[in-house]
Amino acid sequence: MSEIGLAAAIEELRQELYQAQEAGIREQFAFEVEEAQLELILELRSDVRPEGKLSFGLATVGVGGTSASARTHKLILKLKVKDQALGDRNATVNADGESGSVGW
Repeated sequence: MSEIGLAAAIEELRQELYQAQEAGIREQFAFEVEEAQLELILELRSDVRPEGKLSFGLATVGVGGTSASARTHKLILKLKVKDQALGDRNATVNADGESGSVGW
């Protein structure tokens, strides 16, 4: 099973916000991001191997030859998106081309 941790999932969200920001450069309408909601399906997995370890990560799909049991749990994170370059104001999905400051 390839494991994806919580930090990697949040980093992926951050990269998606950067891409949305770039796509909105010089657009007339800006959208302020008040909150980002990240819903994850987490898996607590117990592998039947000699080491008998438990692992916790995002649920993934794969093919393998091991026997395992898993329980899934839903985790919803509500994140307030602040842009440190703009003095921790809410980010916007566009950029202010005149002032040089870039928002989300």
